[in-house]
Amino acid sequence: MKTRSSSEKYLALFLLLLNISLNMKAQVYHKEEITPELLDSLSKYPQGTLESDLYYQLVLEKYPNTQEAYMGRSVSYNKRGEHARGFQLLNKAVELNPLQNLGYRAFVKLYMMHDYKGALTDVLQLDTLSGKSKPAVWGEDMDMFIGLCFLLLENTQDAKLYLNKSINRISEQYGKQWNFARSFMYLGITLYKEKNYPEALVAFTSMAEAYPNSTEAYYYQAACHKEQNNISEMQKQAQQALECYKKQGTEKNPYFEMPFQVYYSMITDLLKQ
Repeated sequence: MKTRSSSEKYLALFLLLLNISLNMKAQVYHKEEITPELLDSLSKYPQGTLESDLYYQLVLEKYPNTQEAYMGRSVSYNKRGEHARGFQLLNKAVELNPLQNLGYRAFVKLYMMHDYKGALTDVLQLDTLSGKSKPAVWGEDMDMFIGLCFLLLENTQDAKLYLNKSINRISEQYGKQWNFARSFMYLGITLYKEKNYPEALVAFTSMAEAYPNSTEAYYYQAACHKEQNNISEMQKQAQQALECYKKQGTEKNPYFEMPFQVYYSMITDLLKQ
């Protein structure tokens, strides 16, 4: 039988004592009357802290149908990867107010759980409920999000339809430069998957024009040139991608890997060819 090291024993003891301390603190709060002053004092704590979680618990004890509390409490659980508990809370929020919460649930399903069908179902339901208003999906354009779902489900025809809808609508309303960088990127990747490299290059070039410091725009241009056996242009764009990477890296999220994430090794592999 493998014995635990001293450091492992100390860590286990620390976690045990911490858990006891947190439970005692929770019991103290629950003995108090749930007053507006108590809720206000707890609401100031950062997301994910014991006090923040208690704040939402107490709100729900006092106001059991508060969809904002179910949703707010679910966020830190989902960020920590505790999706069973996170979705238990989030599903209740969606039940109470689907228009307000379907977007976040779709976002979590797509990016954190890779449940692309579930994400698509949620966002299409939100699209139906919202009529022509096209609300953002947790900060992202709805048509872009739908297009990404289709892309990840290998449905390139519908992916192109929705990604083009997103780009055209935003370009008409605000100007081409106000599009999400990833709208161009996902459209380019869709065309790339169809082996339509010239049109994919058009999309990635538009991305570079709107976002000239985008590592992804130059990397995927290089990838298209590679498929067309244009080695000199591939090297040129890969070098540009490397320079952008050294300046500001790539788009990342601290809680999940971005779809079609570009890494340093992917760029240097192109430069070796």
